[in-house]
Amino acid sequence: MIKLIVSDIDGTLVNNEKQVPESFWEVFKLIQQKEILFCAASGRQIQSLQALFAPIKEQIAFAPDNGASLIYQGETLFECPIPLSELLPILRTCTQIDHIGVALCGKKSAYVKTDDEWIFGEIARHYPAHTRVTHFSDINDDIFKITICDTATSRLNSYKYLQQYNPNFNVVVSGEIWLDITRKDVCKGNAIAHLQSILQITSDETLAFGDHLNDVELMQCATYSYAMKNAQEELKNIANYVTQYDNNEEGVVKTITHLLN
Repeated sequence: MIKLIVSDIDGTLVNNEKQVPESFWEVFKLIQQKEILFCAASGRQIQSLQALFAPIKEQIAFAPDNGASLIYQGETLFECPIPLSELLPILRTCTQIDHIGVALCGKKSAYVKTDDEWIFGEIARHYPAHTRVTHFSDINDDIFKITICDTATSRLNSYKYLQQYNPNFNVVVSGEIWLDITRKDVCKGNAIAHLQSILQITSDETLAFGDHLNDVELMQCATYSYAMKNAQEELKNIANYVTQYDNNEEGVVKTITHLLN
């Protein structure tokens, strides 16, 4: 019996217009009736997720910043910040990469450094709590993650330069133009495993959805692991199932409805 449903957001639950399907709110009533916990696990910051799920934010769990923190019913269960000093070599490398903007994602805000107005607007769209900066040295915040917005395609451009930091950090392509860098022990899978442990929920009782490479560990936490129809092929090879419909066709909602009914 399913007791926990975990969904990635962009490319998974929301459509390409970044909208939650209207049908989700109805299926959430069914989730509640069956006493199942819903968790949003995303590269987005907590402020963005809470705004997206405003009507139900006190009833669900959140694993924002790719699992760098975990919030359940308004209570922070853990946080995994990174000292700014440890990020300086990565930030120096970023200055040598063309076509990117950089954001340090903190507890209070995302601190965005770019001269490109389109990149700034795209980061701001995903991180509603944002601050534009000219340098990072004066930031007074707990930093959870570096996010790269890469107009030359993250897999082909920025990842080539930043994968060298993989031994000490998690460097993951999280979207066509996105790349995220977190602590080595941070991933969505670890956050969900922590939630499962607290609530005594097993992987056999967990249903999970994702679309990109930052969802790999999430898929490994759930027996009912679904890569989206529109997911990266690498994720489809890891997940136990693939949805019949993509994110623009309400694939998550339709799969949940089918399984719970």
